[in-house]
Amino acid sequence: MGEKKVSNQTVSKLVQLISCIAESRTPMRLQDISEHIGVPVATAFRYLNALVEEGLVFQDGATNRYAMTWRVCEYGKLVRNHMTIRNLSGSLVSELSVKLSRGVSLSIERGMECVYIDCVYDPTSISGGVPLQRIGLQAPIHAVSSGKLFLTAYEESDIDLLVNQKGLEQLTEKTITTKDALMEEIRSTKNNQYALDDQECEPGLRCVAVPIYDYSGEIAAALSCFGKVENMSFEQIHSDILPELRSVAKEISFRMGSYE
Repeated sequence: MGEKKVSNQTVSKLVQLISCIAESRTPMRLQDISEHIGVPVATAFRYLNALVEEGLVFQDGATNRYAMTWRVCEYGKLVRNHMTIRNLSGSLVSELSVKLSRGVSLSIERGMECVYIDCVYDPTSISGGVPLQRIGLQAPIHAVSSGKLFLTAYEESDIDLLVNQKGLEQLTEKTITTKDALMEEIRSTKNNQYALDDQECEPGLRCVAVPIYDYSGEIAAALSCFGKVENMSFEQIHSDILPELRSVAKEISFRMGSYE
């Protein structure tokens, strides 16, 4: 058990060292690195030598200071190429759908529209002729809960562009169709850290979405739960659904490198 603890501490310190150098705008002195991660100079030197041998760190010959090489970018590129958001979410979407006994979807923003990349639903709760958004289908960003989350990252000039290029099509009698009303909805979404779609896209369907963050702290995707209005009361959304949504969104965010 003691050896395992020491090994874990070593890995933790090595990760701290990499973060320390990566976050520095200029190459760092050995002494400063040692103090920053809380290890003896000899230990920091040993870690650095190992990273130099692997091509992840270089030492400036003139100053003897250390900095990251660009090789680390290669790993990031490989991860981004091989691990999509849907890959990273794994079985979490389907498991959440079973747990909530309601539909659950995962979506991203593309071209000022909401694109569903995963969608699982319970036929017993989503029935009666209510149409469903399918994987790969695009939805108007102003009329769905996930889209409203993406709009929180828009500047007002972007909203103007959305209104001019896409328009605010009225899909149901509850759809937001004016810029002023949309801006107010965006402000509310920012404050609440979740978004609601109350039959604004499809009659009889209510949806709530929470954000998924990436390593840069930006919203990379949205996780939403949807169902017929009689199975999605506002009380149920706040007491039962939102906590579960946020828990799974936090796990997916962690897998995307978020430390929030």
